[in-house]
Amino acid sequence: MWMTNEERLVGQVLRGDHSSFELLLRPYRQGLLTMAYRMTGNYEEAREICQEALIKIYRYLHRFKIGHNFKNWVYTITLNSAYDHLRNRRKYEDIVEKQKNVITDSGPDPEKRLLEKEIKKKIKTCLQNLSPKEKAIFQLRDGEGFSIKETAEILGCSSLSVRTHLCRARQKIRAKFEKIYFQKREVIK
Repeated sequence: MWMTNEERLVGQVLRGDHSSFELLLRPYRQGLLTMAYRMTGNYEEAREICQEALIKIYRYLHRFKIGHNFKNWVYTITLNSAYDHLRNRRKYEDIVEKQKNVITDSGPDPEKRLLEKEIKKKIKTCLQNLSPKEKAIFQLRDGEGFSIKETAEILGCSSLSVRTHLCRARQKIRAKFEKIYFQKREVIK
């Protein structure tokens, strides 16, 4: 039977080669941190979630089924850790308000930084209307580039459910953005 590099690394970790664990997760660390950050809006909390997820991944690595998509499995555990974290805080409304979209630093140009700050603010406002599930689906599909099928596997729901929630999320974002944009234009006139 042919094995992927990930499956070989999983086997090595399970046989006690702990250095292989770093190699196994290296390609996913930044994406997991970004997803956790977008779920919480707080970098320190995102790091905490990722740390907890890495512990769970290591602890339950023996449960990973060879032949399945390792990336989806890792993202599922991290997303569930984020949900656990959010549930423990019992402040879903505050989490929605703190939702942020990561935009890279534009450098020394003050006009560009101001524009990016405005865009960030508008996106944050647009994302406030989304439920946690809609945010997760929007983040996985449009933010991380997962397919509909992969997103469904990660969230443990049907592809139809992903399509429905994604459509609603995009409609809410579009409606809110248009409202913000046209309000701003009215003030300028």
